[in-house]
Amino acid sequence: MSFIIPNENLKKHECPLAVIRCVDFRFRESDQEFVVNHLGFADFDLYAWPGAAKDVLKNNGFKTDFTAKVVAVSKNLHSIRKLLLLWHWDCDSYGGSKAFADAEAEEVAYTKDLHVVRDILATELPEDIEIIMAYSKAVPQGLEYTTIE
Repeated sequence: MSFIIPNENLKKHECPLAVIRCVDFRFRESDQEFVVNHLGFADFDLYAWPGAAKDVLKNNGFKTDFTAKVVAVSKNLHSIRKLLLLWHWDCDSYGGSKAFADAEAEEVAYTKDLHVVRDILATELPEDIEIIMAYSKAVPQGLEYTTIE
């Protein structure tokens, strides 16, 4: 069985953004909506990994492999100018929300790690790639996304 699905993007070969996010399926649609409708990037390369880029903090080779892929594919082939690090609340790579004393402690941990990962990747990636950071948090209405400096 085969299917033909029209795809106008096959004619393109550039996009402005690469995103690294967690593989967690629960956030896929909302993450896409956030990137497209709120950050304004209709086209982006997507890298999904458990815990997003949290493994950059470990000395396990992830940083080298990840940066090599971003440079080889997203930068050199697709001409990205920005990389979005996108975390989510209650991430099991951190032990979930239950691993923190409260919501403030969880936010502090994510914000701190996002800054550290950004700083590490900034030394590995070409200087002309801007790294932006955000995380999502469950609220009664759905997911609240926060960008951080």
